[in-house]
Amino acid sequence: MTTFGVGVVSAVAAQIMWGLFPIYWKLLADVAPLEVLSHRNIWCAVVLFVLILAGEERRAVVRSVLVRPAELLRHLFSSLLIAANWLVYIWAVVNDHVIDASLGYFLSPLVSLMLGYVVFGERPNYRQWCAVAVAVIGVLVMIVASGVVPWIGLSLATTFGIYGMTRKKASTGPVNGLFVESLLLVPLSLGVLWVISKSGSLAYTHPFGANELLLALGGLVTAIPLVLYAQGARALPLSLSGLLVFITPSIQFLIGWIVYKEPIALSSWVGFICIWSALLIYSAAHSSRQAQVVTSQ
Repeated sequence: MTTFGVGVVSAVAAQIMWGLFPIYWKLLADVAPLEVLSHRNIWCAVVLFVLILAGEERRAVVRSVLVRPAELLRHLFSSLLIAANWLVYIWAVVNDHVIDASLGYFLSPLVSLMLGYVVFGERPNYRQWCAVAVAVIGVLVMIVASGVVPWIGLSLATTFGIYGMTRKKASTGPVNGLFVESLLLVPLSLGVLWVISKSGSLAYTHPFGANELLLALGGLVTAIPLVLYAQGARALPLSLSGLLVFITPSIQFLIGWIVYKEPIALSSWVGFICIWSALLIYSAAHSSRQAQVVTSQ
């Protein structure tokens, strides 16, 4: 298989695995989301530590971050953002809001577009602005018709967008960066587990129970798609990688709708249709811009 073919398979596999996450976290519905998050941070750090040890270049990158206060602060900020994102996502899944969670990841590229304009001075073209406008209309329809702000989707999109913006300036790649972030969260995660244990509600009581194994494997489940995604990103053009990211929320939406039978109000359908239309406009505009860049080179 060619490098491009391996990249496509790796990237698609990563997106499918992320899309199937609700099924995994749903198995831990009787465990407090904060405990699930704490275990995910700790075991993710353990799994990625093994991966970092296996590569001399990765070890050098991590060492360079750990001795630079500015980089440490940047990774600490991004670690808190991704932890907040994970916590909201896990809470949403176990509380039957998978469709609301999928909304957040549908909106993420458009939030990133806005952040790029505000923070980095990037200049979206006319069609990209149209995409943002159509998405805003979709969200407003949901709010006006239901009287409820879709806070799950908006908080996931916002935290993930700011996280991506922060990571853009970091010197580490996705795998090395997540290891540093997980490592920085380990003390806080251990403290959370200690507090939960003192209250007598800790779910992790012995290492070979069903919940315990699922909690421990959460680190591996987190790391595998990230490694696949990183491999795919190196081999694929940015325009194709950008289109593949919509696989994840699409699978999540279908799981919430078909598997878990979550209800969807008419206003939500209208809102989602607006957002899907916005993503089609955005994708077409993004692909066109990438083609122009390649042609000009």
